Amino acid sequence: MTDATETAHAGGNGPAALLRGLLVGGAFGAGVAAIVVGGTIGKVAVWGSGIAALALLVLTTAAFSARRRVRRPVVERVKAVAMIESRRATSGEYADVPVAFDLTVAPDDRPAFRAHVHRSVNLVDLPDFPVRGIVVVEYRPDRPWDVTIVSEPDAEWASRAARASLDSAPESTRVRDPEKAGPWCAIAVLGMLAGAAVVVLVFRGDLFTDDPAKPSSSATGPGAPGAPGAPGASGGSGATSTTVSRSVTTADVSTSILIGGQLRATSDALLKAGVSTAVSVSVTDRRMTARGTKPDEWAPGQLPVVLTDLPYERMPELVREARTNLGVTGAGAGSWRIDIARDAKTRAVVIRVTVTGGNGTADVQADGTGRITATHSL
Repeated sequence: MTDATETAHAGGNGPAALLRGLLVGGAFGAGVAAIVVGGTIGKVAVWGSGIAALALLVLTTAAFSARRRVRRPVVERVKAVAMIESRRATSGEYADVPVAFDLTVAPDDRPAFRAHVHRSVNLVDLPDFPVRGIVVVEYRPDRPWDVTIVSEPDAEWASRAARASLDSAPESTRVRDPEKAGPWCAIAVLGMLAGAAVVVLVFRGDLFTDDPAKPSSSATGPGAPGAPGAPGASGGSGATSTTVSRSVTTADVSTSILIGGQLRATSDALLKAGVSTAVSVSVTDRRMTARGTKPDEWAPGQLPVVLTDLPYERMPELVREARTNLGVTGAGAGSWRIDIARDAKTRAVVIRVTVTGGNGTADVQADGTGRITATHSL
């Protein structure tokens, strides 16, 4: 091929183009992921930034494309004869069907080359394009892959096409648009995946934290982990107050204990107060209580509950199960309690969730991993 073709290919798959594909793909993937993640965790700022990033990407790409078109020199299209190597209709639902042509194009001033052409052809006219038949085409010398078949060539070119006898060009001469094929596409897809992965990793804490039956908006409130005054936040644990006595230790919180990891944070507050085991643990909406926290309070052979081994992330789901799946509704549906202790016979940890509603009481029992083992409704 000529220098123009080689330059086009180098520019389309050169280092600058590949870097541009990586950046564009990364920005697009991050923008889409931000919209999805922001909507999932209920943070307006996140999905709003995703929309803004996509809008900026569209505007930047449009401006870059317009600048390239302005700077690109105007090149006149030239005619040539071409031989149809093969043809294939891509669908047949209408009278005009899209047909993919494989052509050998034979210009006057350069070696013959292969190119793909897509054109709509009426079924009645399809016999006018036989395999090995000669047609007249137009193409741009600087973009040889931009080939179109001339429907009604003038008398001179019609005569040339009728007299022409062409040999097939080798497959190695095939020309393609470098911006629609090759490494650029793979790099762009890789950038999209990387951009999306970065966003998911940044917000993985919010995405993979178990929440109770509602509270997506509460996850960003004052009691949420990481907020000022929340347990475990860098500003301190002012939202949790711990009371320690000889046999009972309680931790009170200022928000629902089921919201956004608050239950484990409350358990951590008990651990900081020196309570790591207890004969029994009870949890209500804003309080966690550990009883029998000292070894000398345990009965002979009794095994205590180890606070760090409890499945706190599963407990909101157990409350939700008792509230909704068992049909407890009404004004009192929010009254719930979790009791944790070891079974007297099996010594296995048993988690019992009791919810009282306007139409009765529901009870869910689970093992030490949070797996439901029994349900009751009264």
